[in-house]
Amino acid sequence: MRTRIVPVLMVFLLTGFFAGCGGPADEPAPPQVASLASPSSVASDAVSRAAPIIRPDTTAAEVLRMQQPWFQCLKEHDVPTRVTEGGLLDLDAGAKVNGRIRASEPDMQKACGDLEPKLAPELDEDRNPYWADDNDNYHECLVENGVDLVKKDGHWVPGPTWGDMVPDEGRDLACQAKAFDGRKG
Repeated sequence: MRTRIVPVLMVFLLTGFFAGCGGPADEPAPPQVASLASPSSVASDAVSRAAPIIRPDTTAAEVLRMQQPWFQCLKEHDVPTRVTEGGLLDLDAGAKVNGRIRASEPDMQKACGDLEPKLAPELDEDRNPYWADDNDNYHECLVENGVDLVKKDGHWVPGPTWGDMVPDEGRDLACQAKAFDGRKG
């Protein structure tokens, strides 16, 4: 069981995943994230179903766009979805059948799991042998940039003014990209 506080990007991802995100429909979409696993970079159908990779500098909006093929597959398999204000699909947790829970069930993982965006190795606690060190570096960077966090008993926890913090995805992603390099130190 994992007891560490995960990087703030995970909070953004979960926030985008659970609450959906999207601005006004006329807002221009940010540029697509290029990756070696992107469907446009390969010709074979088998490889084109490969999941996009969430890198340390991937924004919440980019993650939501990366999730669209996965969400579309889930929708085609009758998993409850909804359309965000920005016109993108998101899982619907308010339906009679919770879309988030249904998407995680084994039959849906088998049907659509290969389309679900995956974490880059350096962000994946199971694949990065220096994840704990990178996580500490990440939180130290946030503290250096004004985020009220304290380390208690080896774990990062919100400080007294945490609730007053203004979200800053740019700061959080900059710290994450700096810290999660998959190397010790």
